[in-house]
Amino acid sequence: MTAPAERDGFGLISDAARAAAAVARLADDGAAVLPLLGEPALARLLDAARALPYRRCKAEVGSGDSLVRQDFDICMAVPSDNPLWRLAGAVEALVNGALERMNAPPLAPPFRLNDLVSQRYPAGSFGITAHCDHIRYVGLVALVPLSGAARFCLCRERGGAGSREIALSPGELLLMRAPGFGGSGARPFHLLSDVTAERYCIGLRHDSRAGEV
Repeated sequence: MTAPAERDGFGLISDAARAAAAVARLADDGAAVLPLLGEPALARLLDAARALPYRRCKAEVGSGDSLVRQDFDICMAVPSDNPLWRLAGAVEALVNGALERMNAPPLAPPFRLNDLVSQRYPAGSFGITAHCDHIRYVGLVALVPLSGAARFCLCRERGGAGSREIALSPGELLLMRAPGFGGSGARPFHLLSDVTAERYCIGLRHDSRAGEV
């Protein structure tokens, strides 16, 4: 039997039922991981990510107790014809399929993923220190690593205390709650560290201020 998610052309591994179970865990756990891509699709998307133009991120953002240190390259203007946007559409459809299956969904479908960034972490990068995503990103955040190896952790606070590692491998989908999820304003602190092999990662979000300067 062909899973509904396979209509996107990627042959997604997880279906709406499995995604619904992951979304249901977010209220308590903050993040959940499920399998997403098979090897052929993963290879095609990694090629698409490698072909993008990247710029070096700022070494530090914020100040004082809000200082965040980061060590990666980023592309924030992914062309509309890049296959990564088809990945965004496939994840969006998967999430909405999950929400439609839930008796009391934490977000009202349809949920849109209208913001896509690609990050490249070189081997040996220290990653990014504990931070929470900008308040303009609402609902939930989706991350899809395409290559590499690193530690991804949720934390209780910006200093990194109470860090809990979330096992996340290339081709998997990480869902993380954001403001508005289940009526909460929570923005989980998270960090990435110990990059031992070049890591490409796609970030998908709903930007509530899209189009603003």
